[in-house]
Amino acid sequence: MKSKVFILYTGGTFGMKKTKNGLVPSSWEEIITYLPAIKNQTYFDFFSNIEFTFETLSTVVDSSDMNPEIWESIAKKIYAIYANYDGFIILHGTDTLAYSASALSFMFNHLNKPIVLTGAQLPIFHPRTDGIVNLSNAIYIAGYASFNITCIPEVCICFNDDVLRGNRSVKTSTNDFEGFSSPNYENLAHLEHDIHINNHLLKPKTTKKLELLHLFSSRVVNVTIFPGYNAAPLIDLVNQKKLEGIVLKTYGSGNLPKTRQWRDLIIACEKNKTLVLATTQCPNGKIEIGQYASSEVLISENVVDGKDITSEAALTKLMWVIGNYSYEERHKILSNNIRGEMT
Repeated sequence: MKSKVFILYTGGTFGMKKTKNGLVPSSWEEIITYLPAIKNQTYFDFFSNIEFTFETLSTVVDSSDMNPEIWESIAKKIYAIYANYDGFIILHGTDTLAYSASALSFMFNHLNKPIVLTGAQLPIFHPRTDGIVNLSNAIYIAGYASFNITCIPEVCICFNDDVLRGNRSVKTSTNDFEGFSSPNYENLAHLEHDIHINNHLLKPKTTKKLELLHLFSSRVVNVTIFPGYNAAPLIDLVNQKKLEGIVLKTYGSGNLPKTRQWRDLIIACEKNKTLVLATTQCPNGKIEIGQYASSEVLISENVVDGKDITSEAALTKLMWVIGNYSYEERHKILSNNIRGEMT
């Protein structure tokens, strides 16, 4: 069977080239000239069982410039052509790749095809680039039918021979080829000589019609507490009704200092209908509000226990929930595991 795969190039290290001002994104036309070729066969000719379509984001970006407007444009593009392809690949910078993967996972409801994000730690123009392996592996996952392997019907990250659930992933290294990990969830697949897919971990395919919910709120903040943190400016923002949501990265399993300011913050959030999504600063494990006396302040109808959700998924989920749902609906949706993002 010949699969149809859509590849969207957005920028990032994968296609970076050297200039006098440092590394900047290059065009797709420049990139393909550096992909390996043998005996007049281009790189993509080797995948004779795949029909490719290539497109470049209207303006390629360093992923540090990624934002919700670009997430929306990517999602709308995929949604518009969804019926025409078996799988999708997004070439993306690594710095915000986990944020984008999380955001896309929430935007698509009833997804039953793979959307694979990948990139590189070294540009395609570098002789030791990891981009070729990452792209090749992503093609196998997106073009699964042509290789007789199991479909992974969700948003995932393919990096250094591993396939990770997108909203469970974090960037763990600035330069290691194994740049991403999934601290609280097993890898969906591993690509070695053979391809091993953990079928028991995959979300079941659905026959329901794909839905796109693409709005995000910018009225949120990501707060990491630390010894001596002064919450007064944060309380002022809440009382001025400038915030609709706070991701609060607590100590350990959900602990806060026993100072009055934290109770004042929660009271202000209750009064102004500002949701608090509580998470842990630890890369592994989860929070358990109420386990320690120092987490008692978080027992509130306006505070959501984020369990083992990553910081990237917590922030994008909060932005997405506020953008698409009424205040009365938000707490329930934030509390529930809707895309496999938490246990």
